[in-house]
Amino acid sequence: MAQDDDPLISILTVNWNGKRYLDDLFSSIFSLDYPMEKLQVLMVDNNSSDDSVEYVKKKFPAVEIVELGENCGYAGGNNEGLKRAKGKYIALINNDCVADPGWLGEMLAIFNRSTDDAKIGAVGPKVVFYQQYLPLQIISESQNITEKDQGRKKPRRLGVRLSQVKVCPSPAGKIKTGKSGKTKPGCSTEIEPETRYLEGFYPPETGSSSETVYWTRGNAVMAVPIADISGDTILEFKVSSGISANNLKIVLGEEILEEKKVGKRPVKIRIKISGGLYRYRKDIINSCGVKINRSFYSRDRGYLSFDDGQYSRIEEVFALSGSSFMVDRRMLEDTGYFDPDFFTYYEDIDLFWRARLKGWKHFFTPNALVRHHHCGSGQEWSYDFTYYVLRNRLLMIYKNGWLLSFIRSQAAFTVSKAIHTLYYISQLARGNKVKRMDIPIRFRIFFEMFYLLPKYLKKRMDIRISSKIRDRQIRTWFRGF
Repeated sequence: MAQDDDPLISILTVNWNGKRYLDDLFSSIFSLDYPMEKLQVLMVDNNSSDDSVEYVKKKFPAVEIVELGENCGYAGGNNEGLKRAKGKYIALINNDCVADPGWLGEMLAIFNRSTDDAKIGAVGPKVVFYQQYLPLQIISESQNITEKDQGRKKPRRLGVRLSQVKVCPSPAGKIKTGKSGKTKPGCSTEIEPETRYLEGFYPPETGSSSETVYWTRGNAVMAVPIADISGDTILEFKVSSGISANNLKIVLGEEILEEKKVGKRPVKIRIKISGGLYRYRKDIINSCGVKINRSFYSRDRGYLSFDDGQYSRIEEVFALSGSSFMVDRRMLEDTGYFDPDFFTYYEDIDLFWRARLKGWKHFFTPNALVRHHHCGSGQEWSYDFTYYVLRNRLLMIYKNGWLLSFIRSQAAFTVSKAIHTLYYISQLARGNKVKRMDIPIRFRIFFEMFYLLPKYLKKRMDIRISSKIRDRQIRTWFRGF
């Protein structure tokens, strides 16, 4: 039952072709430990083509839907929703998230501590990946691979080579073969999300058959997603060694799942995980707030680390993940909404930086929890992802930072563009076909800056003139990474 002092809270999500996630999202929202009559639930649809709007109208009629005639991105979509939000506080959540029942109440509890001397502008939850994972240890001997062995200029210390990694739940562990309809053991598809290679792995490479391969440095940790604990989970992969035979051991907790001697010829490993082994499941952190470094790159705190309670305190952070946070309406009235020109990526850090310059503070609470299908509506390192990340970071610095910070960042970007381009040309000259989508993107951004900087000059002047916080206080938030 609602209390008279319970504030009206608006919950806002932006959707673009995310129909497959909306049932879980809105089911979790309408199951929150907060009086429904004190909630306004909004969905802004960015011109989806997957019947998202009709689905929500039928399944969740209480949701207020704002239909846009074009895809306005995260920034523009949220801005349209913020204009219609009526709540004292507004909670933003991605369409590919699921909220814990206490998500809203725990964030509200932090706002109740706010005073005029310590203005709390936004509060964010602990965001973990949607599935839980099993931490598998890949134990092997580390061997020195010379230039002759791998065609490299410098030798590397390598353990074993993994490829064709597949994970699937039972009964999907048996697949049909041919017209007979008979089944045989095997994984038909890799489930979402993918296996994660957390520790002791080199960056992924492309094998001779165009498959993705992962070399270990020796001992490594691989996280296996668990979609369903009611049945078995099947893990399959091929493994080989660098030079001579290597003793491979796969361990989960105190259990040895596989022990095998492998050589240069790939062998197939198939492991069935079931029953008591699920007790080793853990969450992997997506974000516990956002930090920023001296080059103005942002990073989620705790990203891709197992949640072992290392972020168990309520604490102030520089910024919060755009996947989920709650904001005080007064902060938005003071600082403005998201910059619509950013479209997506870095628009959240830009907003939080502007708010900090106005004296607002942001807090992380581990007591509020959200599960997130990371990049459910986008693809990391796609053309758009790369373009907006590189461009928007420079625009953010230009708008909010001291002038020397932008000059240094722009100079570093220009030098980096030249280095990457020269490397790319040198590889082509040697006959190496290297896929470098970022090269034309860097040139595009470089030339765009000649008309973007004059366009953003007024925004910069408004932000810098109205700032109440000195830059030296912003510098105290810089972290080394």
